[in-house]
Amino acid sequence: MKNELKYDDFGNFDADYYVEQAYALRRAYYAEIAKNAVANVKAFFASLTIRTMKSA
Repeated sequence: MKNELKYDDFGNFDADYYVEQAYALRRAYYAEIAKNAVANVKAFFASLTIRTMKSA
C-alpha cells in the first residue's frame, strides 16, 4: 500500500496542511449552500404574482 500522506520537513505528519484543506472544502461547501439558498429565495419570490386592485 502506497503511503500518500503529507509530511513536513522534519518527517512529522503535516496536520496544518490537512486542516487548511478541510477549511477550503468547508468554504466551498458553504458557498454552494448559500448560492442554492439565494436561488431558492429568488425563485420563491419570482413565483409570487402581484395582484392589482381594479378601480371602481
